[in-house]
Amino acid sequence: MNAVVQSNEPQLPAPVARRNIGEAQWRTLANNLFPGAKSESVLMVWDYCIARRLDPMKKPCHIVPMKVGGQWRDVVMPGIYEYRTTANRTGEYLGHSRPVYGPAIDYLGVEAPEFCELTVYRWNPKAGQRAEYPVVVRFSEVVATKWDDKRGERVVNERWTKAPLQMLTKCTEAAALREAFPDELGGEHTAEEMEGQFQQTEPTVITQQLRADPRGDTSNVDWEERDKHVTAIADIVAEYGSDQKVCAWKYRQYVEKHLQADQELWITVDDKLAADGIINKATMKKWMKAEAPVE
Repeated sequence: MNAVVQSNEPQLPAPVARRNIGEAQWRTLANNLFPGAKSESVLMVWDYCIARRLDPMKKPCHIVPMKVGGQWRDVVMPGIYEYRTTANRTGEYLGHSRPVYGPAIDYLGVEAPEFCELTVYRWNPKAGQRAEYPVVVRFSEVVATKWDDKRGERVVNERWTKAPLQMLTKCTEAAALREAFPDELGGEHTAEEMEGQFQQTEPTVITQQLRADPRGDTSNVDWEERDKHVTAIADIVAEYGSDQKVCAWKYRQYVEKHLQADQELWITVDDKLAADGIINKATMKKWMKAEAPVE
């Protein structure tokens, strides 16, 4: 008689499995390339790379926290590697000039070139000649800074303090590539250019023991399914919010029909609704006691 062997290995999240992402690929993305990032954010990287025909294992893009509507959220932004890859794919990229740097200056205690000048070359098949796209980027305009509580002033962040020349050169190259390849690259800046523009402090890596949620195990909840329900409830609030009694009854009906049978999913939906400022927890609890409005 064959014994049934149960594995304690965590299963791949449902949205990951739906995309046919292999376990080795997912573990590499989540644990090595983007450690500490939320699974939803790592999956955004995968979708972004598929849409752009890029290899996510080469990390052509980055996860960047951005403040939107007063709340922090992760967005995917291209890196300089993606810019170079996209430019090369056109078959018209002829490289760039040697960077020219301005005189050394002191900026918030960091010695760096005042500016960097660089020219990108692109073949123009219609004109039958090489086109030049020169740009000049000033250190003071792109350097990433943060607020230092101890000193009570803004300072250059760690990355730019450690490698000011390298970071300035990357930003200049990115600006020149956008000039030369506007259709291919659009107007979105690279993560290197936007580093520190959304944050007042350096991101802190916190190592902590995972604690079981006393409300239930929500680790395997399908976050795409969660977001579908969050959107549906947000639509209810938007449509019936002017009448609290009707809105409360519609919310209760929706929960009882779609969520009550799956407690873990319900927990994550409520958490997301509260985090996004759609409905607070006290209101949800109150609405679950709502009675059908009198016609």
